[in-house]
Amino acid sequence: MKRCRAFQLETGQPVENVRSVCRGKGKILVGTKDGEIIEVGEKNAASNTMINGHTQGGIWGLATHPFKDVFISASDDGTIRIWDLADKKLLNKVSLGHPAKCTCYSPNGEMVSIGMENGEFIVLLVNSLSVWGKKRDRSIAIRDIRFSPDNRFLAVASVESAVDFYDLSLGPSLHRIGYCKDIAGAVIQIDFSADSKHVQVSTNTYTRQVHEVPSGKIVTEQTVLERITWATWTSILGDEVLGVWPRNAEKADVNCACVSLAGLNLVTGDDFGLIKLFDFPCSERFAKHKRYFGHSAHVTNIRFSCDDKFVISAGGSDCSLFVWKSVFVPS
Repeated sequence: MKRCRAFQLETGQPVENVRSVCRGKGKILVGTKDGEIIEVGEKNAASNTMINGHTQGGIWGLATHPFKDVFISASDDGTIRIWDLADKKLLNKVSLGHPAKCTCYSPNGEMVSIGMENGEFIVLLVNSLSVWGKKRDRSIAIRDIRFSPDNRFLAVASVESAVDFYDLSLGPSLHRIGYCKDIAGAVIQIDFSADSKHVQVSTNTYTRQVHEVPSGKIVTEQTVLERITWATWTSILGDEVLGVWPRNAEKADVNCACVSLAGLNLVTGDDFGLIKLFDFPCSERFAKHKRYFGHSAHVTNIRFSCDDKFVISAGGSDCSLFVWKSVFVPS
């Protein structure tokens, strides 16, 4: 067989192995191992990346930049990817070498942290994407990771029923200064209080409890709990989100939640591929909501953008990221 012509795929990014090719109307579509679809012009050989994406396994980690229209996704394919919401394009990606399970921006936007399946976590500098520090104090998956609102502490939650605290002011050695004890199950979500003094911890045994930072001491005094203001809310548990659970729901049906920055709305993702929008707080059982379809199955994570204008959702089985636009509808 004689080769007629060769094309160099020049996209500005390294191109993984070509997996499929389709030719028609003067253009060639190329599918790659890295989840890209590239359009190549037959006449000028110009390459244009039409679609970027994660390659295999679920997308678990999701974090929005604190003041830019940018978000990060973390996946079982061992990469984090940085996306531009306004231009709807991939800005960069970092290969980590192990499946990534969670990610978070620091409140000042200067750092990003990633929790890995092997128990390691990494802190990157946003501007250079270079490693500022990394540590492994647990042997199994990190499920959630959060910077405190004052940028001092990093909370790392693992399947080992633990939340570890690291003082970032001590430098990139990432010295553990405390941890939460007596957690009844694998941690699935954590949130800091606005004053950085407490974290709320949600588990796969459907318990929610509050701990002091950085001592890890559990807080049970109702008067103290009532005075706490949360910087974020991603827990699927608690009186404030009781209404997100539908009738006849199995406990595993609702996977993720996020309250808007304004504190007025709550979005959830579930095992049926649904995105649901509620008023917040949502303390009445079987609360009224709006529902949106798109994902084929399990929605693994969900976040509001920094200005609440968008909602980003991540899929497990469909390996997809969806961006939803928030539209104000007068009552």
